[in-house]
Amino acid sequence: MEKRRSKRKYVSLDAKLITNGVSSPGFIENICEHGLHLITASGKISSSYIPETILELTVQDPSGCNSNLNCEVRWVHINKTPIHGLTYRMGVEILNHPPQYNEFLTGLK
Repeated sequence: MEKRRSKRKYVSLDAKLITNGVSSPGFIENICEHGLHLITASGKISSSYIPETILELTVQDPSGCNSNLNCEVRWVHINKTPIHGLTYRMGVEILNHPPQYNEFLTGLK
């Protein structure tokens, strides 16, 4: 049974995550009105991304426009890899929707 409130769009978007003043690159795999699934790698602190962590996310749509989103980590899966150290796969809930966000989603194919 599907728990999601809205349908996901599968994408390949680069993102920048900021939490606790630390910036990390990320990659968005799917996105919807209320949340998204992203991946980031960090060889540093394993507690950087845990459920209930608030993070700032900047994502650029295909037309080059940026959307800045405040998000809360809902779930996280951590893998240890030889190349990247720790890799985080996360589901995040978007806490605010800036006015241009719906246009951003509509513009995604």
